[in-house]
Amino acid sequence: MNNNLHSSFSWYSKKQWNYKWNYKLLFNLPLTILIGCGCLWKNFSISEAEAQSPSPTVNNSNLSAEEHFKRGSVTKAIQFWSRDIKNGTDVVKSLYNRSQAYIILRQYESALQDLNQLISIQGVRTPAQVYIIRAIALSELNKLAEAIEDFNQAEKLDPSLLVYTNRGLAYQRSGQLNKALADFTKTVSLSATPIAKLNLANVRIQLGQFTEVVNEMSQLIEQDKTFFPAYLVRSIAYYNLGQYEAAIRDCVFSLKIIPDQPEAYYYAGLSFAKLNRKDDASQNLVKSADLYLRQNQSSNYQQVLQKMSELNLQ
Repeated sequence: MNNNLHSSFSWYSKKQWNYKWNYKLLFNLPLTILIGCGCLWKNFSISEAEAQSPSPTVNNSNLSAEEHFKRGSVTKAIQFWSRDIKNGTDVVKSLYNRSQAYIILRQYESALQDLNQLISIQGVRTPAQVYIIRAIALSELNKLAEAIEDFNQAEKLDPSLLVYTNRGLAYQRSGQLNKALADFTKTVSLSATPIAKLNLANVRIQLGQFTEVVNEMSQLIEQDKTFFPAYLVRSIAYYNLGQYEAAIRDCVFSLKIIPDQPEAYYYAGLSFAKLNRKDDASQNLVKSADLYLRQNQSSNYQQVLQKMSELNLQ
């Protein structure tokens, strides 16, 4: 059996920006917003949606697992890798690839089983990327302490941008905000991408570092005036600094780019309420609630209604 970790095609972890953020309003924190930027494991630009809806069936009896994957037939690729594992052929490579295919399909327990087996086979020769992948699977299963242990092991083997980005998210989700801040600061120093800066800004908001957020998001907006999350995050910082008109302007700019953002309407509504413009506040909060309802976010919908009740808004 060949125990060397390799793949006949190039797997990689990539942040994919497509104007789809996972927002979660944190009403138990002082008016902050959590922007989730978790890793999406992809290859050959295949999206999760494409994996669930592959290309039309063609005569593909001679295709390899990798070629099936390129065509979007993730389940077929998994079948091929499962066959190779059963037959003892390229077990390490097949486990490695199948685990990431499972992650694309959100089958995290199955991915974890493959990764545990892979680490058992490779022992001390297990490379850093395997620990990173397992840590991501553990994070998705909300096993954050175990995930952080794996990220720490990956850092010992090969300190990298992926380690700091994903460990920072795990620290943030587990409430270890200063450690998250340190990791995201390091991420920005290594690669100052818009998403890296947004991750850092989000933690700064949770730590109350609103002035820093305004400065950093302003720099980001100067680089790309169409990057709507920067306006939204800056609006939250402005709100917390008591600069309500500036917060409203940023919400408006954000909504001009992407109209159906319940978070932008929410913070615009809160800012109008602070300015005692109750009709405007009510209209924006109702719009926020309606969008949450349409997006099947019932918890956020109820929390907006609760906020309106607290503000005595109709």
